[in-house]
Amino acid sequence: MPEAPTPWLRYLEDLRPHLRGRDHRGRRGSLRWLETLMGERGGRAGTVRNILYKDLGSPEEKERLYGVFADLYREAGLEPPPPPAELFLESARKALGRDKRRIFRRFLKELEAGERPQMAVVGGPATGKGVLLSAIGRALAALPGREPFLLNLGGELAQALVPLAEGLGVAEEVRGLLAQLSPTQPYILQGALQQEVLALLAQALNRAGRPLLLRAEAEGTLEGLPLRGPDGAKRGLATWLEPFLKTLTVPYLAALSEPPPTLPHQPLSPPSREEARRFVRERLPHLPPERLEALVNQAGRNFGELSRLVLLEAAKHDPQTPLQDDPALRPLLLALAAFSPEADPAFPLELLEKALGRPLERLSQAERALLDWVGEGLVRPALRSLLPEETPRALHRLALEFFPKENLFRKLYHARKAWETGVLLELVQEDPTRLALLPGLWEEARAWPREDQEALAAAVVRYRAVLGQYAHPEAEEALKVLSQAQDPALRTWARIKGAEAKADAALYREAEELLPPKADLRHLDETAQAEGLLVMAAVERWKGDYERAARFVEEAESLPVAPFLRDRVQLWRGLVAKDLGRYAEALAALAQVGHDPLLLGRARYQMGDLLMRLGRLEARAHMEEGLKALEEGGAPRDEVARVRARYATLLRRLGLYEEAGRAIRRALEEALDPFTQARVASEAGILEVARGRPFEALALLERAEAYFRRTEERPKEARYRHLRTLFRLGAAYLLLEAGQPYRPPLLGGQEAPTARGLLARLLEELPGENTDRYTALRLDAAGLLALLLPPEEGKALLRPLLELENPYLRAQARLGYAEVLVRGGSYGEALGQVVALPPLEDPGLLAQARAVEVLALLGLGEKEAAWAKLEEARRGPLPPPFRFQLGRALGRFCPELHLRLPPSPLALPEALGFHLANPD
Repeated sequence: MPEAPTPWLRYLEDLRPHLRGRDHRGRRGSLRWLETLMGERGGRAGTVRNILYKDLGSPEEKERLYGVFADLYREAGLEPPPPPAELFLESARKALGRDKRRIFRRFLKELEAGERPQMAVVGGPATGKGVLLSAIGRALAALPGREPFLLNLGGELAQALVPLAEGLGVAEEVRGLLAQLSPTQPYILQGALQQEVLALLAQALNRAGRPLLLRAEAEGTLEGLPLRGPDGAKRGLATWLEPFLKTLTVPYLAALSEPPPTLPHQPLSPPSREEARRFVRERLPHLPPERLEALVNQAGRNFGELSRLVLLEAAKHDPQTPLQDDPALRPLLLALAAFSPEADPAFPLELLEKALGRPLERLSQAERALLDWVGEGLVRPALRSLLPEETPRALHRLALEFFPKENLFRKLYHARKAWETGVLLELVQEDPTRLALLPGLWEEARAWPREDQEALAAAVVRYRAVLGQYAHPEAEEALKVLSQAQDPALRTWARIKGAEAKADAALYREAEELLPPKADLRHLDETAQAEGLLVMAAVERWKGDYERAARFVEEAESLPVAPFLRDRVQLWRGLVAKDLGRYAEALAALAQVGHDPLLLGRARYQMGDLLMRLGRLEARAHMEEGLKALEEGGAPRDEVARVRARYATLLRRLGLYEEAGRAIRRALEEALDPFTQARVASEAGILEVARGRPFEALALLERAEAYFRRTEERPKEARYRHLRTLFRLGAAYLLLEAGQPYRPPLLGGQEAPTARGLLARLLEELPGENTDRYTALRLDAAGLLALLLPPEEGKALLRPLLELENPYLRAQARLGYAEVLVRGGSYGEALGQVVALPPLEDPGLLAQARAVEVLALLGLGEKEAAWAKLEEARRGPLPPPFRFQLGRALGRFCPELHLRLPPSPLALPEALGFHLANPD
C-alpha cells in the first residue's frame, strides 16, 4: 500500500469489512471482483488499479468508479462518502459550462469602451468566483480612477457592510439603521430597515462612481437577524441583494452562490485545465512545466485545492502537513489571522512588518504567496482557510496601538480580541450604540470580573434604551445585574432606567413608584443624574405640573452629559418650553433632535403640533414625519393614538374633513388606555361638530366628559381635558340649537341658550394660570360665547385678549373682536383690525378675515368691492368646506347678494355656499 493512500483506496478499505462472502464475480471486495463490477457498468476494468493506487484516470472513469462505490455503500447501509473534489467540479463544469475568460474580457472591454458593464455570475463552491474577482480586481487597480470597491458577503453581513460604509463616508447613517434592528420588531419593519441599509450603500456607491466587485455566499444574517425583503419574508442572500444591484449605476461584477430571482446572470463553470495552468504560472512563474502539470493533475478542477498546492509548493512543504506547523510560516499566518477579520480583511503592510520584525523585502516566496496585495500599501490573506483560529493577544494589542481612534471598528475588534476590557468599556461607554458592532459581547462578559461586567451592563442598558428595547433579554438581564450591584449608585441608576422603561411605555404611575428620591441622584455621575431628572420631568408632565417638569429639564440641561443623551435632553427641553408657551425656544430645541427613530418621531410630532398652534402650514409635514417615525420605531399604541388624534385635529383645521375622519377612526381603534380613549373621543367629538353632525358629536363628548370628570388619574391633566371637553360640548350645542357648525367663518347674531350657558360657566371655572393651553381654551370659549352676546358685551369679553403673545391666538382674538365690531355697526374699525393683521397662512383665519371684510365693505356701501372679495375667495386657497361655510354665513346677513347669483330654488345661504365652494 502506498505511504499516502489515494481517496479511492480509502473508500475501498472502509468498505471491505462490509463486503463478505463470494458471488459470481469472485470474493467480494477483492481487486478482481471490483474490476469485473466496473466492466459490467460499462467501464474499463484496467483503469481500476491506476485510479486506486495512483489516482490516475479519465474524469469519466473516475466518475463511474465513484458511482460503483456509492451504490456499494448504500447496499451496506452506509452513507456514501463525498465525491473527490475533482469529480464535484467536473460535474459542475458540465452543468454550468461557461468560460471565465469570456466574462473577464467582456467586462474589461466594455469598461474601457466607456460603457457600464453590470454582470452577475453564479457558481457554487470552488468554481473560481474569488479567482475571477481577484483577476478583475488586479486589472481594475491598474486603470486610473477604476479602483474597485470589494464586498465579500457571507455569515454576519454587518461585519462587511460597516467597513464599506466607512469607505463610502456613510458609516454613521448605516450604523444608525443597523442599531434600529431588533428581534422584537415586526418582520416587515426588519425588512424595511435592511432594504434602507442597502439603498443607502447603493446611493453612496453611485456617488463614488467606482466599480464594485461583490462576492456573496448563499445565506447570511444582519445583526444576527435573518435577511428579509420589503414584505417581511425571509430571503436568501442573492434574492436579498437583487434590489441593491438593480439600483446601482456603477459597473459591477457580482459573483453569487445562488441565482437571483429576476436579474440576468451567467453560470460560472469550474476551471478548465488551461485556466488551472495559467493560475499556477501567474503565482509561480518559474515552476518547471512537468511540476506544473503534476500540480494541475493532483488538484483536478478545484481552484481552492490548486491554490493550497501552489502555496505548499512555494513553501517546499509536504501537502499532508498543516501549513501553520511550519515554524518559518507560522508567525506570518498568526499575524494574518489577527490582523484580517472577515469584516475588514485588508490592513497596512506596515503593521505586518512591525509584527514580523522584518521588512517586505525579506519575505520568502512562500510567505509572499500567502499575501494578497490590495494596493495603497494594504495586504490581506490569499487563503483564509489556511489561517489558525486562535491568535496571540499580543498581536491584537499591537494592532490596538497601531490603528487610530477614528478607525472605530478596528479599535473595538482588537480591544475585544486582546481582552483589553478597559479600552473596550471606554469606547462603548462613550457611545453605547457601538455595541451594534460587537454582537455576542454580553454573553462573553459573563466571564469578566464583576466590576467590568457591571460597567458593560450599564452600556447595554443604555444601548437598548436608545433603541426603545427595554424588554430585550440583554436589557433585562443587564438591569438585574445592576440592581444587585455592590455600588449603591449603580443600584440607584438601575431604578432610574427601570422607571424610564415604564415611562417610555406610558406607565407613568409605575414609573413614579420606581423612581428614587431626588436626593439620591447626587451620588451619580452627571449623565446618570440627567437621565433621572428627565424621567422625573416626564412624570410631572404626565401629572400636568409643567412648571415643575421644566425645572427638572433645566437642571438636566445644565449638566455636562454624554453625547448619546443630548437628543433626549433637547426633546424634553422642547416639550416643556412648548407647554409653557416659549415657542421659539421649543422649536430650536426640537429641531436639534435626530438619529433615534422614537426620539426623532416625538420631536417632529411636537414641532408639528407647535407649528399648528402658530397657524403655520408646514405643521402638516412635520407631524406626518413624526407619526411615520413613531409607527416604524415601534412606539406604544397609546402614544401613536394620541399623535394620530392630534394629526386629525390639524387636518380639521385645514378643512380636510374626510382625511381627518379616517385618522380619528384609526386613533379610536388604537387607543387602549382609558385616559387616551377619552382624549381621542373628545378630539373626535369636535371633528363631528365641524362636520355638522350634532348627535354623533354629543355621543362622543358625553363619554369623554364623564370620564374626565370622574377619573382620579393624572388630576391636573384630567382637569384640563374636562374643561376642554366642556367647551366642545358648547360648540356641539351651538350646532344643535343654531345650525352653526364649528368651522370658519364663525358669525354671531344667533340664539343658542344651552351653548351660551355652558360657555359662560366654563369661563368662570377656568383657572387663572397663563399657560399656553389655558390661554387658548379661554380664547376659544370667549370667542364662541361672544357670538351669542350683544356686540357691546362681546367686545368687553374679547378686549382683554387682543394683545396675546402667541401671534396665532392674537390674530384669532382680533378677528373675533372685528366680527363683534361689524355686528355693532363699527365697519371702519372692523376693517382696521383686519388690515392690521400680519400675513396669515392658516385657512381658518383667512376665512374669518374674508367674512369680516365682506360684511364691513357691504356696511360701508362698497358692494362691488365686497363681491370682488367673495370672487377672490371663490378661486383662492380656502378649502371647499370653508368656502361653503363662508357663503352660508354671509347669506344670513346679506340678502342683496342674491342678485349676484343665478336663479335657484335654494335659500340664499346655501345657494351662495355652493357658488363659493364649486368655482367651476
